[in-house]
Amino acid sequence: MAGRALALILLAAALVGCDVAEVSSSRLQVGDTLPSLPVVDLKGQPQTLRPLPGKLLILNLWATWCAPCREELPSLQRLAAKLDPARFELLLLSVDDDDHLVREFLIDRKVRLASLLDPDMSVADDILGIRIFPSTYFVSPDGRIVALMEGAREWDSVEILAQIKVMHPER
Repeated sequence: MAGRALALILLAAALVGCDVAEVSSSRLQVGDTLPSLPVVDLKGQPQTLRPLPGKLLILNLWATWCAPCREELPSLQRLAAKLDPARFELLLLSVDDDDHLVREFLIDRKVRLASLLDPDMSVADDILGIRIFPSTYFVSPDGRIVALMEGAREWDSVEILAQIKVMHPER
């Protein structure tokens, strides 16, 4: 009986190991090209998200139910005010499925950043392979992922602002 239980435990561990390998191999990594992302705007209209020529895209994935996400939103708003809009684009991508909820949430907190939705989490799960919310991707103008920061940050700190400017220096 003990041998059978051990065999089942080993089988379960092997299956979990396979699932982890499959998830990690489908996750986009630094250096990969970000594909066009099918998203929805806050009016429920389908959109395609892709980097803009000449701009570093800062894409923050978040949710209204995520406490660290909610905490970092004000610092993202302050960061956007410090960045040159000709060189940087900061977008929020919420995985909430209710555009009204997200819209009201942002209005209540006076967050005026450009915002899109991934209501079925197909971008977060199937394309990006997000493991932690919030997660922030930095995408060069040519579409390459140059950095990924997982977890909440104080985005308008001197250190992070310097890191971001290094990712897309002035010419």
